[in-house]
Amino acid sequence: MNKAAQNVMKSAAVGIVLGTAAGVAMNASHHKAANMKKKAAKAMRVVGHTFDSISRMM
Repeated sequence: MNKAAQNVMKSAAVGIVLGTAAGVAMNASHHKAANMKKKAAKAMRVVGHTFDSISRMM
């Protein structure tokens, strides 16, 4: 992949992560903060694995 395509993929992934985190934060109540942290950590892990997979394909 060329550099521009890589930047587009990275930007898309960052947007997805931020959107997911914002959605989780909006839906979580104060007593569910621990659950929100777990979901955000899981989302970040998934994005990390996705980046690793994309890197291996290149």
